Amino acid sequence: MISIHSLFAQSLRANDISIKWKPAPTYNGEDDLNLQIVVKNQGTANFPLKDWDLFFNTMYPVVETNNEQFQLIDKRGNLFQIVFRQRFLAPQDSIVLNYKTQYGIVGISTRPNGFYFLSKLDKTKYTAVGQVEYEDIKSTPSQNREFLQKLYAKNQSFQKEYTPIKIFPSPKSLIERNGIFDLRKVLQVEVPSDWKQTVDKGLAGLAKVQYDADKKNFIVRLNSNLADEAYNLSINPDLIEIEASGRAGLFYALQSLQSLYDQAQSKSAKKVTHLPCVEVMDEPRYAYRGFMLDIARNFRPKEVVLKYLDLMGKYKLNVFHFHFIEDEAWRIEIPGLPELTEVGARRSPAYLDGKALMPAYGSATNTEHQFLTRKDFIDILKYAQERNITVVPEIETPGHARASVKAMEARYDKYMAAGDRKAAEEYLLHDFEDISVYNTAQNFGDNVLNPALPSVYRFLGKVLDEFQSMYAEAGVPFKKISLGGDEVPPGVWEKSPKIKKLMHEQGIGSVHEVWAYYIDKINKLCKAKGLEMAGWEEIGMVNKGNGMVVNPDLEHKENMQLDVWNNIIGGGNDDLVYRLANAGYPTVLISASNLYLDMMWDSTYREPGFKWATFADLHHSYSLFPEDYFANIHTYYSGKKLDKTYLNKLTRITEKGRANFKGIKGGLFAETILSDEALDYMVFPRFFVLAERAWSQRRAYESEETYNQELFDRDYVAFLNRVVQVELPVIQDRVQFRLPRVGLKVENSTLRANVEYPGYPIYYTTDGSEPTLRSPRLDIKKGIKVKSGDKITAVALDDKGRSGLLSQLNIN
Repeated sequence: MISIHSLFAQSLRANDISIKWKPAPTYNGEDDLNLQIVVKNQGTANFPLKDWDLFFNTMYPVVETNNEQFQLIDKRGNLFQIVFRQRFLAPQDSIVLNYKTQYGIVGISTRPNGFYFLSKLDKTKYTAVGQVEYEDIKSTPSQNREFLQKLYAKNQSFQKEYTPIKIFPSPKSLIERNGIFDLRKVLQVEVPSDWKQTVDKGLAGLAKVQYDADKKNFIVRLNSNLADEAYNLSINPDLIEIEASGRAGLFYALQSLQSLYDQAQSKSAKKVTHLPCVEVMDEPRYAYRGFMLDIARNFRPKEVVLKYLDLMGKYKLNVFHFHFIEDEAWRIEIPGLPELTEVGARRSPAYLDGKALMPAYGSATNTEHQFLTRKDFIDILKYAQERNITVVPEIETPGHARASVKAMEARYDKYMAAGDRKAAEEYLLHDFEDISVYNTAQNFGDNVLNPALPSVYRFLGKVLDEFQSMYAEAGVPFKKISLGGDEVPPGVWEKSPKIKKLMHEQGIGSVHEVWAYYIDKINKLCKAKGLEMAGWEEIGMVNKGNGMVVNPDLEHKENMQLDVWNNIIGGGNDDLVYRLANAGYPTVLISASNLYLDMMWDSTYREPGFKWATFADLHHSYSLFPEDYFANIHTYYSGKKLDKTYLNKLTRITEKGRANFKGIKGGLFAETILSDEALDYMVFPRFFVLAERAWSQRRAYESEETYNQELFDRDYVAFLNRVVQVELPVIQDRVQFRLPRVGLKVENSTLRANVEYPGYPIYYTTDGSEPTLRSPRLDIKKGIKVKSGDKITAVALDDKGRSGLLSQLNIN
């Protein structure tokens, strides 16, 4: 019988079993969090449930279950296992598995995915579930109607005609002059020889270029009095002049020239042949203008990275924070440490053999090695440098390091099997005797490096040396490295003999002080290699027994850049970035409340992303005032209306703090990003907010004392019109950005509709079917007459038929 079962198990086909996930009939998202997984046998023979276990990933913790039907087991990370009690499942029969999560499902990204079966009889045999169906968790008709009405009102408040921004992001000063410059004539260029390549690339597609003519009509001059990234741009009918102190300023002047062209092209159906005459004096608000991309949780290839570097350069961002190392993967080749990608860049249901990591975030049976080669990274460095972008790689330590830990454990096992203990322990990252119990935010208990091991610092030194080698080969300066530092949970190191020995030797009285010891140690390691160390906010903090607080006493804090995400409104650390800057730490704000681009756009179930920090539509994101966000938090989409008693207790940034406030960045963590299109959807159009806030100058109303809602709204509408009329059309062939949602309102039997960002046509049906480009187009001014029984479905479509989210309303 065993051999027969084994043969049958190996022959399981993906389509033999289907799964339907849905809320239980009693589910309400609050005190009843019961959900259902329905497993159905679509085959023609009995399916031996007793020979197979079902696995899946889900973002939210699941309550372990053990009943007569099945046992549900938490395998750590976001992997869960179902062991069936039932022996067989007859053809066309199904089994309903009732379970519950610890938190309500907020949208499509927090429902389970990555379903696969693993054979009990042969742990190397597995198959993905071929048919998975999801039932949406729907709002009530009254909730849906209220949401669409509020959306209509919000959309309507921004349906205004203000002049769009002429150059984007907004320059410091722009004066319009009379006349135009004719692009049909050849640009006869005078430029310093070492800037010629930058000019060639910047003018490609705008006009023909010539360098050997006697009379010049395009002159580039060096002006050493300008700041590093500043430029002056003058366009007269017969002459274009650019002044810059370096290649960076020239690069940005050329982006502004292209931006002027894009603005002109947006108003013409024919190819533009002229530029307006203007005088521009411009420089960035912040020296640090960053974007962080995570390719660890879900991998994105080099081509996608290059596309985003292109977009960063176009919109004048200059720091690419490259997050390619996490608990769930190590995504870059490191010569001399092949296990990092052999093990750390591969997931497999057969992970217990130590040759891969566990499936995560829907990877299921995809066992492909996914990582960037050394050559890929060098190519990325060169590409970034051409666009004035500094690449800052992040090596997550001491937490978020499970991929590193497991890879070096595999290395240890390999060399121990060969009888070479010295090589086995050379780069070991954890203490085998450590029995400390902890659980991270990502549900791991084995992902933290052990600071007492000299091999940890050898490992970091080796990795840093290899990065230095890659930067050197690319011809790019290597100045900064991020070493992570976030989310090390309580309980780590407490039961490690090696940590106890370290504490005795160093005179450390509490395990909390091991943290400061480690931060000081890796900071000195970076300094010894000529590197500035960056990391998350915790590296500038310390736990003195009652939670993390600002550490005022850390040495060499000037060599540490803190990336501060936690400004969650009403969360208690609203002012953390200001406290750290005031304490002398160079800080960069990556606001979870505004510029975490993996957050949901709004509360609609079909919107992808998370909501733990906020909901962030375009207006909410734009509401960020980096150095005084207390001025307008009452306008936030999901911000709490905090009373003055609470606000008055919070720290404001000082003038000393402003000097340490280096800039801002946006970021996207990739737990929910399963495709290139999903990445584009989450990032754009919110990316434009990042560009505008990072480059354009501080407005007079960005202050609690001078905040002016009318002036803010005027700027937002000008920004919105620029984005819709110019920027989205420019990138539409390369970026699958989010299309606007339709707001709906019924007035006296007339349905009114509008869109979040204007200019996109609305198509509709009255029978509940999904609209297409062949459906009727809704006249926004007139609306449409409706009657009881109509099932309205409205949607914004672009000219290719690509669709925004549906807005549906039943007329009573």
